[in-house]
Amino acid sequence: MEIWETLKLDPIAGAERLVAEYGDRLFSAALMLSQDRHSAEELVSRTICQAVVKVGLFNPSYSFWNWLYTILLNFFRTDLRKCRAEVADDPDFVEEHYDPADTPGARLSAVDAELMREAVARLPPSLRVVVLLRYFEDRTLDEIVQITGAPSGTVKVRLHRARAQLNRILSSLFGKEEGGQ
Repeated sequence: MEIWETLKLDPIAGAERLVAEYGDRLFSAALMLSQDRHSAEELVSRTICQAVVKVGLFNPSYSFWNWLYTILLNFFRTDLRKCRAEVADDPDFVEEHYDPADTPGARLSAVDAELMREAVARLPPSLRVVVLLRYFEDRTLDEIVQITGAPSGTVKVRLHRARAQLNRILSSLFGKEEGGQ
């Protein structure tokens, strides 16, 4: 039986199954988005509650994970709007030309992985979302469009800007690492 069917028939058992099957993935995504453990826990809790309450709106022809991620993302966006004064995009962002084929290797050392997480954390939320979906969740462009509700062109631009900004951030982080030793 699919998890959404379990949620419809027995919300308590369905919620337990939802936490067991998706809790860690939701928390990882929420933590990368919010950059705060408490906020991430709150986002996951609200996402699970909303999924239990709104499971009747789920369309089984779509991915259940994408539906959950959309709920999480919508809560994150709502929280951002509430805190808009505290969250500012980097005004000094300079568009750099970047070759999308020039991507980092698939396997990162623990140190490199930590530097990558730090770099992603420095991205503005609108760019961080598309990076998380594309490179951490391995979503296609169409899936990112569906989850974020942004037009395809907007997603492409955000990915391009995020890669360029990550390139700049990682260059400065690697420079610090090498210079400090």
